[in-house]
Amino acid sequence: MVTGAKLVVEALKREGVKVIFGIPGLSNMAIYDELYDYISNEEIRHILMRHEQGAAHAADGYARITGRPGVCTATSGPGTMNLVTGLITAYWDNSPVVAITGQVPRAVIGRKAFQEADVLGVMQHIAKYVVQLKDAKEIPLWIKNAFYIASTGKPGPVVVDIPRDLLMAEVDDIVWADEPLIDGYKPFKDNIRDEDIDKAIDILVNAERPLILAGSGVMWSGASEELIKLSELLLCPIVSTLLGKAAVPHDYPLYLGVVGYYGRAEANMALLESDAILVVGARLSDRTIPTFKDLQEGGRRIIIINIDPTDIKKLPIDVDVKICGDVKVALRALLNRILNISHNSSRYNWISRIKELKEFYAKYYYVEDDEFGLKPWKVLKTIREVLPPDAIVTTGVGQHQMWIANFWDVLQPRTLLTSGGMGTMGFGLPAAIGAKVARPDKVVVDLDGDGSFLMTMNNLAVTIEENLPILVVIFDNRSLGLVRQVQRMFFRGRVVGVDFGSSPDYVKLAESFGAIGYDVGSYEDLKTAVRRSINDAITSVIRVPTYRGELALPTLPPGGSLKEVILYDVRKGS
Repeated sequence: MVTGAKLVVEALKREGVKVIFGIPGLSNMAIYDELYDYISNEEIRHILMRHEQGAAHAADGYARITGRPGVCTATSGPGTMNLVTGLITAYWDNSPVVAITGQVPRAVIGRKAFQEADVLGVMQHIAKYVVQLKDAKEIPLWIKNAFYIASTGKPGPVVVDIPRDLLMAEVDDIVWADEPLIDGYKPFKDNIRDEDIDKAIDILVNAERPLILAGSGVMWSGASEELIKLSELLLCPIVSTLLGKAAVPHDYPLYLGVVGYYGRAEANMALLESDAILVVGARLSDRTIPTFKDLQEGGRRIIIINIDPTDIKKLPIDVDVKICGDVKVALRALLNRILNISHNSSRYNWISRIKELKEFYAKYYYVEDDEFGLKPWKVLKTIREVLPPDAIVTTGVGQHQMWIANFWDVLQPRTLLTSGGMGTMGFGLPAAIGAKVARPDKVVVDLDGDGSFLMTMNNLAVTIEENLPILVVIFDNRSLGLVRQVQRMFFRGRVVGVDFGSSPDYVKLAESFGAIGYDVGSYEDLKTAVRRSINDAITSVIRVPTYRGELALPTLPPGGSLKEVILYDVRKGS
């Protein structure tokens, strides 16, 4: 006979789990007791995070790098509720995370027991699947089910909530499931029809101004190579969503950048001027397409490849071709049928127009130094020069994320991790921890803002104690910069509740955790600090002072069209 907790740990091991991010407490303590020998024997590594939100983000970062589910755990009540922000972040960005949560004993569920929380009620709309177990014998099957659900179809987080008495119960007649079994769960299957492929090819080949819009589905499917190949064959430019940015090497000459609310102007203009769009693995959120009038005008033809047919059905526009299936499979089907077809000869005019758009808008972006200090675009270019091409970069959320969206060059696929759909401040550092655990051989950098960093900066301790050297670069404008920007631009300049004082001193803060701190004042200082940080086998924190009035541009007015792009700061100095 074995305990339910033993079944949990053994089931995780059978799923190939090598690391768990979490914090122990009363209701999941039995799991930790069983983990003791596995940790001692180095079969499973446990990373003690400093807050459960960080545990979920770290599991998410691990998943985005490996493509396999990341695992986190928390105790009942506040422990599990603290996972919520991290799990909804993973859910909105389709990242496979498995959360094993402890729950109060079955006998007191529903009676407001100590540290009881309605996990099913809270989690059902922010996770792909949530289950609360009723019998310890269910544990092996539901651990297997959780990994299957998290990683099949459109990936997402799964929560397995286990009452404490089940973890303590002794079980005999153990049945190890060979296959998952979930009543009612049917993962999306490829439904790629030849007639849809032919129709898509006909539209793309005969269009004068075709465009590919790449989303995160390209990354999750590992289809960057197929995407570039199709673009080359069609002489078709590529734009991307924010998350899709991680799927396209930015030295590819036909890539224009991120499209949308904070997208590059040339990417937005190319979308508006296109006569056919192939949307690949994107759900077209309001941050990418703020108003669908922009897609409906001009008789534009639209083709969508998405593994989730409901994403297509939710769109308030007509779609000419709907290809439901895995992005990689669908792109290969297009490539196999398009090799011997010549594209429209006027395509060269379109490529010339793309080059013209890039050159025209460049003069608005790359403003040289003035009395307002280091320029964010130049800071990012400086860091990019020093980092190896395969360095993994994570971000928080705020102005720095928008600067990264427009000015950070991804040179290899799957090397940029950011919170897209939920826009979660505090994502950067714990996600970097998950990425470094997944790929200890890579340089991992958290490019963060001061407001975002401060939300989860307690996890600096994890990087030191777990020997996970991470480079943290903080754009420090002593403000919640993006909120401040919107207040300045669209709320009559009434700036309120966003500006910080002089605390903390980031160098001293880093040193208090055992990390190295740098305070840079020039681009050369920055280069030196980054080089030293790469060579030092310890976490480094580099503070980059940033002008509080600096804006993240381009942008759009709230609810505006892609036509209404704002390119320059009309309130400079305010």
